[in-house]
Amino acid sequence: MIQFLLGLIQENNLSDSLEESAQASVDVSQALVLGLIPVVLAFAFIIFVIYRSRREADVRRKETELRLSKAEGELKALRAQINPHFIFNCLNSIHHFIQTQEPKLASEYLIKFSKLIRYVLESSSKNWVTLEEELEANSIYLQLEQLRLNQAFQFEFKCQNIANPDRIFIPPMLIQPFLENAVWHGLSQEGRIQMEFQPNGGTHLICKISDEGQARIEKPEYDLSKLVKKSSLGVQLMEERFKNLTELRGLKAGFELEESESGGRVVTLKIPMEEE
Repeated sequence: MIQFLLGLIQENNLSDSLEESAQASVDVSQALVLGLIPVVLAFAFIIFVIYRSRREADVRRKETELRLSKAEGELKALRAQINPHFIFNCLNSIHHFIQTQEPKLASEYLIKFSKLIRYVLESSSKNWVTLEEELEANSIYLQLEQLRLNQAFQFEFKCQNIANPDRIFIPPMLIQPFLENAVWHGLSQEGRIQMEFQPNGGTHLICKISDEGQARIEKPEYDLSKLVKKSSLGVQLMEERFKNLTELRGLKAGFELEESESGGRVVTLKIPMEEE
């Protein structure tokens, strides 16, 4: 009988122990679950933040690509307007020599013009050309204008702190319109055009074009501009091109016009550049 009672007591103690163990396990599980909830929520929040950041970055990237694509298209359209304007003035000079019956000058002009027109056509499809190429093209342009105006002006190029112009790259056809403006509207008789280049911070090329006095050079008697209506390049067109370059390259581009002490005008161009 006593053994039977002892057995019952042991069974009750064992049952109580099992119940206590089970309860303890439940308590531990509940505590573990409650402890994991903040971790899970924090992890989910981090995943959400990363996903949203990536999504926003992807949207911004697509918007940037569309914006740059639009800017590049506008830039090509503006360049297409500049090139015919540039070519027209060369044809205007050839017309002048034909009318004045000067075959030697006409031949010399055509040779230079062929070199220049080749450069214009080739560079129009490029985003970058070397500074050396631009200098050569602009030198030929001014030589053509000298022939047209019977050597009525001189010009000079200066490159400061530029040892290798063939290793510096800039967008094409940015300088010539301002040289044209200096020749047609800024020079005095027996005047001079001076163009200075200097790198700025490794990302920009500063180009300063200065002329002397007010325009007093008479245009040739036979001037196609009197016979054919042409659109002016205009400051606004160049402002649009520099604005698009700024957006496309991510580098500030622009120009400033001011009067010089000698009575002429000075234009300072800030041109994006890359070095090889």
